[in-house]
Amino acid sequence: MDKQSKIAILGFGVEGKAVLEWLEKHHYPEITVCDQNVDLESELPDGVSARLGEHYLNDLDDFDVIFRSPGISVLRPEIGVALANGVEVTSGTKFFIDQCPCPIVGVTGTKGKGTTCTLIEVMLKAGGRKNVYLGGNIGTSPMEFLDALNGECLVILELSSFQLQDLGKAPRYAVLLNTTVDHLDYHIDQEEYMEAKEKILSLQNEKSLAVLNKDYEYVKYYEPLVKGNLREVSVKGKVKKGAYVENGEIFIDGKSVVKVSEVKMVGAHNLENILPAALIAHELGVGIAEIAEVISSFENLPHRMQFVREVNGVRFYNDSYSTNGPTSMAAVDSFDVPTVLIAGGYDKGLDYKEWALKILTKPSLHTVILVGDTAQKMEDALVEAEGQLGDAEGSPTKVLRRNTMEAAVLDAYGESDEGGVVVMSPAASSFDLYKNYKERGNDFVAHVRKLK
Repeated sequence: MDKQSKIAILGFGVEGKAVLEWLEKHHYPEITVCDQNVDLESELPDGVSARLGEHYLNDLDDFDVIFRSPGISVLRPEIGVALANGVEVTSGTKFFIDQCPCPIVGVTGTKGKGTTCTLIEVMLKAGGRKNVYLGGNIGTSPMEFLDALNGECLVILELSSFQLQDLGKAPRYAVLLNTTVDHLDYHIDQEEYMEAKEKILSLQNEKSLAVLNKDYEYVKYYEPLVKGNLREVSVKGKVKKGAYVENGEIFIDGKSVVKVSEVKMVGAHNLENILPAALIAHELGVGIAEIAEVISSFENLPHRMQFVREVNGVRFYNDSYSTNGPTSMAAVDSFDVPTVLIAGGYDKGLDYKEWALKILTKPSLHTVILVGDTAQKMEDALVEAEGQLGDAEGSPTKVLRRNTMEAAVLDAYGESDEGGVVVMSPAASSFDLYKNYKERGNDFVAHVRKLK
């Protein structure tokens, strides 16, 4: 890419806007923004062209370089045609990693990425590390801080499968949390989803470090791809080199860090985020005492099992970031007091059989309120699971359907008694009713705030 290149930016979201700002700052003169939204033209700076509307991906071979946004798959046929015609296809993430002058910690997985990345950042800063930058899928494009970096800096990137698809270079430090079925509305199938995730390992070299969770089946698939130093984590017991939980304590390489009972975050599943974060932080020079202090004080991030408030003895939790069955199941498993679950949203092709079995067999979960496009699919899964379990195994779970978040919150409160919990953990994306999970979570919080 040079100053004579004709450049297209596909998608004008967070990453697309950051790419445009960087290109303009560096005086690239021929830039075109391509997006479905026909109303974007007024938002574009003078001198930037636009291809907007239904056919925004047509004739991409008119350009020399294409920056695709994460929501536009590299497997789209229009991009395939451009590649076949010699067009250079990149992304904000790929370009950043290729240009970054300092080490990168990359974190991916189906769930827990944002929490793990933020924990690493907080631990590093607690240990006195300066010039630490956090970006990626967590909400800040790394293109925003590319020009501020030098060799003394450290970057932490949350990486989705969308961002990993076409990487040409991997972060020096790679954390792969877990890989379950997700985003089948975007990926061809589970195998292609797994292949996207493997890029974070397969593109590393012998000087790299990779962290895998030994408790997941995927270890057999990913471990042979590791080219550098392999470290492991486990919540089920000791590992040879890594971080683990044993007898109610967290350890790093045999050194006791903190008791599990002292963990501040809600949800036992967060141990899967704490362990790799602590391990990476320790690898990068943070002491055990500083790591322990962070673990004992760090609270859940917004929209990730976030405590909202207590109303007449009923506690409300916002887990809007939950967009698949396993994350919602983990939320349900976090409580052993009477629980009401609010779930449902946009249908991205997921199977809810396993989720339904958890809902029906969790003794403390007495009511589930379904909203959104997936409500019928989830209710059908619950009916099917109830038939499989029979009277002996099933629980008397009440299933309600509501059309709005306001109605769901009001009825969840009405179904709850003092000492109980209401958790909104959708197990689905938000695009049927909201722009994103943050808007959905904020709507839930707003209605909870109104309760008296």
